[in-house]
Amino acid sequence: MSKRKLELDKLLGLETRDALRRALQHSAVPTLAQIQPITERAASLEPAMEEFRLGIVRSYTSDLLDPWLDLAGALEGLDVKTYHAPYGLNLEEARAGSNLVTHAPDITLMLLRREDLHPALVRPVVELTAGEQAALSSQLLDRLFAIINAFRTHRVGHLVVTILPQQAGPALGVYDPQSERSETTWWSALKAEIGRRLHVAVEAALFLDLDDVMAQVGRAGFFDPRLWYSALFPFAPAAAREVSRRVVGLGAALKFPKAKVIALDVDNTLWGGIVGEDGFDGIALGHEYPGNAYLAFQRRLLDFQQRGFILVLCSKNNSADVEQVLNTHPHQVLKPEHFAAMRINWDPKTDNLVALAEELNLGLDSFIFVDDSDYECALVRRELPQVEVVQTPARPVEVPYCLDQVSRLELLSLTAEDLRKTEMYAQERVRRELRKNAKESGGGLNSYLASLEMVMTVGIDEPAPLKRLAQMTQKTNQFNLTTRRYDEQQMRRMIDAPNCMVAHFSLKDAFGDSGIVGLALFDLSEPAVAELDTFLMSCRVIGRKAESAFLNALLKLLAAAGVREVLADHLPTPKNGLVTNFLTDHGFSVGADGRFRRNLNATPPLPDSVYPIAIEVATAGTPGIRIGEMV
Repeated sequence: MSKRKLELDKLLGLETRDALRRALQHSAVPTLAQIQPITERAASLEPAMEEFRLGIVRSYTSDLLDPWLDLAGALEGLDVKTYHAPYGLNLEEARAGSNLVTHAPDITLMLLRREDLHPALVRPVVELTAGEQAALSSQLLDRLFAIINAFRTHRVGHLVVTILPQQAGPALGVYDPQSERSETTWWSALKAEIGRRLHVAVEAALFLDLDDVMAQVGRAGFFDPRLWYSALFPFAPAAAREVSRRVVGLGAALKFPKAKVIALDVDNTLWGGIVGEDGFDGIALGHEYPGNAYLAFQRRLLDFQQRGFILVLCSKNNSADVEQVLNTHPHQVLKPEHFAAMRINWDPKTDNLVALAEELNLGLDSFIFVDDSDYECALVRRELPQVEVVQTPARPVEVPYCLDQVSRLELLSLTAEDLRKTEMYAQERVRRELRKNAKESGGGLNSYLASLEMVMTVGIDEPAPLKRLAQMTQKTNQFNLTTRRYDEQQMRRMIDAPNCMVAHFSLKDAFGDSGIVGLALFDLSEPAVAELDTFLMSCRVIGRKAESAFLNALLKLLAAAGVREVLADHLPTPKNGLVTNFLTDHGFSVGADGRFRRNLNATPPLPDSVYPIAIEVATAGTPGIRIGEMV
């Protein structure tokens, strides 16, 4: 039996998609003949596949990516439905009723070449003076964003923009970095500006840097000259696999519940060996192999924390042993302050994961559990199927980047709240301790809340936090009346619409600033009537009466603008039981049609003094006048 046949049989015998992904990550790139049976095997595993719709607008051949896209999709549990626009940069697809718009993609992938951006790019950039290079950059950016904006005006999902690297290296070769006209320097600055403009000016858009893919697989592993010159398809198998994995990974980040927490074992995960058996000095952690591999993994975990993911510990161990390593080991990178919560005991890890979810007020489907143990991983998969399980590789050299292909750890946006998430949860831990002490000393809830010195700032129809507002509709499940999801483009339309009110609030107290944590969307199309489309709040501020104060502040605004009745819905899901009684607890009554109503004449808003929160309503854009005009 051939070696490839043995490898294929081994792959087809794996029982989880995680195991298949890990095996493929460290094996040779599969052949086209192997792709189909591997795809079918991955598609047959639990949980059931979900549909992911992809549109591709291209100026080079893209159809040959289909087997790789299907494989990447099956490994993520996604059934990829791909529409390839007609060959060429076809702006006819950027119109209402086009085949692309009709396909209703979750993501539209733009596969562009440098020469699509400006005809001058068929010649070397280094022949231009610095001034001419700057002028070319300006013209190129204007042309590119005219194309992007043409597509962004329609419902084509999240836009992912790519530009194909050059097959050859820079014109000046190894001297390029020293040149005042360096092609590499010019191109890097241009890409940075593309990313910046997408961030500030285009909703639901992302620049996927194919130069990074080429750096990963190597120039020789990226391009296939035979296919390029014969069929205008650039990608060698390694590049086709990696490009497809990244694109489908973005689809997984869109389609599946948002990951928020990385729950980590310690022994043979954060360090080599077992601290309770090998001792403080016996674990592998340092600058020599294998300790340097675990050192690199800890450093990589800090990168994920910078993406806004929360780190927690979930370990069967003596807490004193683990704390000694965290606090005093000379090579320990992750310190106690890097973890939002810890469960270090001898209880079942499934119980500890449930306890961590309760402490953080987050759903278990937002957890990614990382452990080396076959037993623990299998147990969590069986008992807590909503938790994604990643088993660390047995070989230390494979540990540092074992999370890099977990698609739910990729980002489509990054907000200020994401960057401060661990700090915010640490502040919440201090608040819980204060509340516990107040209760034990006989103080009531109101006394505790007053001691927090909370200040709420309410913003109305402000475009600045657009990414955060859209992100909250995508990520908030528990305190969410309707669980309606909106992307950045849809949120922008509501902010700009004269018959909508988009309200949010941020909350700070004596311990810190929780950032923007609440959102409400009102439809004001009917005279004197406001319809509450969305009302949600981050679970990390539950228990402070912020949701009640926020709703009351908005009802006061609406009443002052002439609204007399507020309509609302509660759409139950398996996750939002927390809000079952929210509307009835706040003066709404349910009618025969199942809808909730509150008459603001019969049940007017309460005075601000009822709540232990100082409430400030931002008046930028004179929202009150705008509301008054509508009603």
